[in-house]
Amino acid sequence: MHDPRRWSTVRVALSDNGWSDSGEQGPNDGGRLMLRRVVDTRLGWRDVVDLVRRPSPILECPGDPLARLGVLADELADGVGPIHFIGLSRYLDDARAVVTHSIDDTTRYVCTCLDTLDAYDIKATVFISTGAPEMGRLWPRLRKAVADGHELGAHSRRHRCTVRESLLFCIAALSRYEVHGARRDILAHTQQPYVWTWAYPCGNCADRKFAQRMIALAGCVAARAYPGERDDAHLVPDLQTYDPNPFAARYTQVVQKGYNTEDGVRISGRTDVKALNAKFDEVYAAQGIYSFVSHPQMLDYGPDTFYERHLAHIGGRNDIWYVPMGPLYAYHMLCRHTSVVALKANDAQARFAVFSRLDPRVYRSSVTLEFHATRQPRVTAGGTQLAERTTSMLDRWDGEYVRRAEQRLWLTIRPNTVVEFR
Repeated sequence: MHDPRRWSTVRVALSDNGWSDSGEQGPNDGGRLMLRRVVDTRLGWRDVVDLVRRPSPILECPGDPLARLGVLADELADGVGPIHFIGLSRYLDDARAVVTHSIDDTTRYVCTCLDTLDAYDIKATVFISTGAPEMGRLWPRLRKAVADGHELGAHSRRHRCTVRESLLFCIAALSRYEVHGARRDILAHTQQPYVWTWAYPCGNCADRKFAQRMIALAGCVAARAYPGERDDAHLVPDLQTYDPNPFAARYTQVVQKGYNTEDGVRISGRTDVKALNAKFDEVYAAQGIYSFVSHPQMLDYGPDTFYERHLAHIGGRNDIWYVPMGPLYAYHMLCRHTSVVALKANDAQARFAVFSRLDPRVYRSSVTLEFHATRQPRVTAGGTQLAERTTSMLDRWDGEYVRRAEQRLWLTIRPNTVVEFR
């Protein structure tokens, strides 16, 4: 039987405007035939060097971040005053819990799945194999998805899979052509500013340390695994928080039908709505991260189907942060590497410098700072007054605003700024 997650092509060609297989026009050809050159997919010397290179654990900017803000040493203060910094929130805007979804593979069902997710205001990471024949038709819809707050993640160019995983297979499957190339394709075809995530095709190689290094070297901040489908290990990995190893990150559960592999093995699905919803309820009660995985071609669509009944159960909640995987893990890293120091108040009630050494071109997320204030001050960041956030769904990761509750204030801002309470 055919494995619905897989596709193959004899060769992949690159035109000036886009990818196609050898018999199909590129996505931006405008109906014109174009000359193409076949890309060499063999391993090169850089792939060999990558096997022994050690990636930087984080992407940092050199220099003194306080100096970049124009803050001098004699401006630092002890923080005693009417405004007291409590700490950084675990989730954006101190949300109670998180919902993050990822959908895999490059098929025509991706568009239907995205339309469905938009109807329930669920944000997803769409893991795409950029050399797939379907890509020419998918790029316009994927550009709209990025504008709507979804994320595109790299899922290789050719989606190579194997039952008999070997070291040589993994070296080829994680070559620069597959990893760096897929990331370049996403940046070339969409307005997404960075590619934060990778998903291992068929889950192959995710447990190998050198494979995780390859993904880190490419510049990703996280990579999602897909464990042991033949042993049903893929059904409920039951991760309910950030994975301590972000380059082999697990998830909570799959939401999809079963399928047959090419060699006739039946792979189980998970479609019982009561069980699906109960697992979400468990994570929500624990104030955790609910992460679920689906393949769009393994879903049914319509309000009475298992998928949409589950989306209706988890969507539309004002105390949940709906966010794709990449921005979620970027937020986690940014919180760990953001500092807040008190400055002399001057003519304000209080002033604080908020800074991070992380590269803002990669870590574009806002962070949320919690303060105690005996009065309700006006708040500015970088000289601009922050808007008040009212109760509404939280489905973005880069906004700036303030939320108040009695004597508590939550400031959601991008680091590398000076905050003033007036």
